[in-house]
Amino acid sequence: MTRPSARYGVALVALLALSALARVAWIRDARGPDVCRSPGAIKATSLIPGTVALGERLEALDADTFQWSEGEVANPLSPRSPMQFQIVRSYDAPRLYGNPLRIGERTGPGAHDQLASAGARPDRMQPEDLRVRELDVDGERVPIHVAWDHTQAPHGPSRLVAWMFIYENRPVVSPLLRQIAGAAPLVIGGTRPLTLVTVSALATRSTGQRAEDAAMAWLADAWRYVARSCAP
Repeated sequence: MTRPSARYGVALVALLALSALARVAWIRDARGPDVCRSPGAIKATSLIPGTVALGERLEALDADTFQWSEGEVANPLSPRSPMQFQIVRSYDAPRLYGNPLRIGERTGPGAHDQLASAGARPDRMQPEDLRVRELDVDGERVPIHVAWDHTQAPHGPSRLVAWMFIYENRPVVSPLLRQIAGAAPLVIGGTRPLTLVTVSALATRSTGQRAEDAAMAWLADAWRYVARSCAP
C-alpha cells in the first residue's frame, strides 16, 4: 500500500486550516466594508442594454438582507419569450454559491423569497450539461458557468441558466477558493459581499447555441455595468 506523501498531508492540513478560518469569519458575522464604489447602482439595472427591471430590494446589506434586482432581457430568438435575469448581492456568500441554480429559479415574487425557499424545489433544474466558459470582455477574461437541462426534450424546451460570480469587484470562477486563499484577512478585516448574476432562457436543441450566445452577450454587458459601478 502506497503511503501519501508527507508534503500532500501538509498541504491538506493547510487547506483545512484556511477553510476553517474562512468559516470562522462567516460564523462571527464579521462583515468588512463593501468595496463596490456604488452598490446602489443595482437599482438601475435597466441601464444594461435590453434589460427591464421588474423588481428589486435595495436596503443596506447585512447578515440577513440580500440586495437584488430581477426582470427580463430581450430575447433575439423570441421577442415574446424574454430571458430572465437576477442580480443578487449578499455577505452570506456560501448561500449564493452553494446552489446558484436554485437561486436562479423564479419560484416567488422576489429573489429574497426564492432564497428562503431554495430547498423546496429540488426538481426544478436537473442540468445534464454543466461547464465553464471564458468570455473575452474588452480584453478581460470573465468566467461564466453554463448549465443546460434537457429533461423535457425533445417534446419540450431545454432550459439554460448561465451565471457569474463577482467578488471584490472581480469576476471569479470559485468564490469559495478565493475566500479560502484570503482566509486570514477575512477573519481580521471581515467578509466581503458576493454578487451573483444569472440569466435564464428556454430553447430547443436547434436554437440552443444562439440562446447561449445571447445569454453570454447579456452577461458581458452586465459585467461592464457592474465594473463601471464598482470601480474605485
